[in-house]
Amino acid sequence: MNREKQKELERGHREGSGGKRILPGLVLAAFAAALVTYAVLINLEKNILSAYEKADCWVLAETLEKGTELTADNIGRLFRQEQVDVRHIPQGAVTDLQMLEGNQAAITIPSGSMATHTMFRDGRERLAALDRPVIAGCRAEDLYQLASGTLRGGDRIHIYTVDEELGQAYLVWEDVTVYQAFDSSGNLIPSQDTLSAAARINVLLEEGDAGLFYSELYKGSLRVVKLWE
Repeated sequence: MNREKQKELERGHREGSGGKRILPGLVLAAFAAALVTYAVLINLEKNILSAYEKADCWVLAETLEKGTELTADNIGRLFRQEQVDVRHIPQGAVTDLQMLEGNQAAITIPSGSMATHTMFRDGRERLAALDRPVIAGCRAEDLYQLASGTLRGGDRIHIYTVDEELGQAYLVWEDVTVYQAFDSSGNLIPSQDTLSAAARINVLLEEGDAGLFYSELYKGSLRVVKLWE
């Protein structure tokens, strides 16, 4: 009887030793499976990232009012560079910020908007269209119905002269650019200021038209119409 128990104990010991030999094999197999899974996940992540390619774009750091001129002094403050999904970058997006220097905002551009070339116009084009451009200034009170005093630099206007005897108005200067606007204290009114009344404005004219402009201004016959954009 004791001999049979001893045989059973020896048999159990051999089976236990076999189980211990099997256990490391299971661990190695599980580890290998984990490595394969990890490699698959890494490859999947790379594929997802490559599908969403990033690129730099220029975004408005603050709201840019229509007519605001971009200069070397303010352009770095008005824009910031961001990385976005290339699929979200609009056609004609600005890639070189320096190319916008000298331009003006063609519309009011909200903060956070991606900058595109269609949002701006070259302020130098109007100067180039004049053979001998000059800056002509006048008081707001000398121009009857000065668009309620809301003219700002960058605005475009038509200037009419009125024949009081005939009661007829005639278009004399078309699509004239307002160069600057000043308040009653002589301070330059920024384009984003929509409240201050313009007491004086400067406009761009051809040199040969300056004499007629001041002659009609003296007679008080000039009227101004602001173009809607």
